[in-house]
Amino acid sequence: MKMKAVVFDLDGTLADTIPLTIYSLQEVARHYTGKVLTDQDILDEFGPPDTEIIKKLVNRKSEDCVDAYLKNFSDNFSRFVKPIEGIPELLGLLHRKGIKIGLFTGRSFRAANMILEKLGLSNQFDIILAGEDTKKPKPDPEGINLALHKLGIETQNAAYVGDFEVDILASREAGVVSVLALWSPNSSKELIQKGPDYYFDRVSDFIEWIEENTKK
Repeated sequence: MKMKAVVFDLDGTLADTIPLTIYSLQEVARHYTGKVLTDQDILDEFGPPDTEIIKKLVNRKSEDCVDAYLKNFSDNFSRFVKPIEGIPELLGLLHRKGIKIGLFTGRSFRAANMILEKLGLSNQFDIILAGEDTKKPKPDPEGINLALHKLGIETQNAAYVGDFEVDILASREAGVVSVLALWSPNSSKELIQKGPDYYFDRVSDFIEWIEENTKK
């Protein structure tokens, strides 16, 4: 296999953003409805973009609750989000190797851009796709296939990196190499049983693998 593109998931894979997402959805839902939702209540809603989740939680179609959610997310970002060690180095290596870099996340485009900007990663990607860009969420391969189509890369020359079972399944359906990011705080070694092509405990291990497999 000649690696020509790597497409990344965002949450957990590039940054530990799930705790902040849960907190912001809880706080804004409480503000609008008075209800106190548990972490599991929020996790059970995951699938659609986060901006659609907050609309459902507060039973509103207007954008004011979305704006409130994104403001809470932004205001609390530095308190919750921890950059994952090695990610800037990984992206830099892919650039030096001439490998295209994509991002496909089920999160909303506004939140995804905010995360990348705050992490200083906004200019690292050749293509960024979010939940609004697809009709079907992972494990459907639509997002991965669309990213590769826009990058002009065949599936046999690409990998998708994610930390959940849906990422493994979507990669398999898309026909790309599946890389399980066990460095994610949200991932689990039990997912190895789901059959990813590769799995790495640390970003540095993935960097070493890329170095080894892209030697001329």
